[in-house]
Amino acid sequence: MWVEKLKNGKFKYCERYADPYTEKTKKVSVTLEKDTAQAKKQALELLNDKISNLTNADTITVKITLSELYEEWFARYQTTVKPRSAIATKKVMKKVFLSIPKEILVKNLDRKIFLDFLEGIYTFGNLSYSYTTQIKNTLNNMLNYAVEQKYISKNPVSLIKIKRKKDEEENYKQKMDSKFLEKDEVMKIINFLNQKDSTNLYARVIEFLWLTGLRYGELQALQWRDYNGVSIDVNGTLGVYDRKTKSVAKTSTKTVASNRVVDLPQRAIEILEETKSFNKTIYGQVLPDDYIFLSRQRKPLSLSIFNLKLKKIEKECNINKTLSSHIFRHSHVSLLAELNLPLKSIMERVGHSNANTTLKIYNHVTKKTRVEVIEALNNIK
Repeated sequence: MWVEKLKNGKFKYCERYADPYTEKTKKVSVTLEKDTAQAKKQALELLNDKISNLTNADTITVKITLSELYEEWFARYQTTVKPRSAIATKKVMKKVFLSIPKEILVKNLDRKIFLDFLEGIYTFGNLSYSYTTQIKNTLNNMLNYAVEQKYISKNPVSLIKIKRKKDEEENYKQKMDSKFLEKDEVMKIINFLNQKDSTNLYARVIEFLWLTGLRYGELQALQWRDYNGVSIDVNGTLGVYDRKTKSVAKTSTKTVASNRVVDLPQRAIEILEETKSFNKTIYGQVLPDDYIFLSRQRKPLSLSIFNLKLKKIEKECNINKTLSSHIFRHSHVSLLAELNLPLKSIMERVGHSNANTTLKIYNHVTKKTRVEVIEALNNIK
């Protein structure tokens, strides 16, 4: 910085800077009344602000810790997602804070800190690729917010690439096969459950999920007014169980694309009619606002109870795959892919606008089907 005395007795404080677009040297200046130490300090601050604005350079002065950033970001984030997603995010950040100190200043965060962390939990750790990716996406979301708030000038996580382990690549086919059930496996489970009246409800729920591709929360939220005899209107999902009120409220669907009308095959219609008859026998009447699939307590069958039952079925039916409510949704995608239905129509039916898993299952199944066609042709005699 240098000072030029003007004819009117004032002083022009000047500084050079590099234009970020042309890289040419330019001059910026401010005029003050005096040429004192205090005036020089004021001029320096004003010049730096001018240069910062002209070069779009961020001067990070806010001292906020990673923990404080998380609390601030999460307060906004949880208003935009379902309660289950918010709970999952809390669990992810607990995992992060086990390795990265909460008190670290956000402005001091760099790519290496997060790269070492992600490699530690996945490359040299035992977490799955999908869960590690979920953790990375959460961090990316939070740090994008930090950039918007000008707590940092750039997101240190955005350019990190997680490379899938070689052994995971080699076992990809086997893992994809385990994501869904074949038709004979589904029927084995249904037939097993239909042997007892006490487990008939589980049989109907499983078969309905398999024939419609609903998320379990969507199935829980189905009311009789959503059924018109040929299709169901999927317009909500059940939220997280509230221990205080001992109830679960119906909320909006997971995404806008999840709001949809699902046409029912004949067997799915029969399941609903069987369920209506069963509910009338147990409860005496069926009202439009009643939920469809009810437990003995006249409440939607809870996810935790359903998944516990699936764990028992897994052993009892000797199914060598991990059973969960979501596997029947994947199995529905597999079923439609085997019928050679277009990917777009499958995504619309299951309510996906961006469906990586759907695409993977679709490609995996159709590839397997093509191999079977060649094998059949080769066996022609």
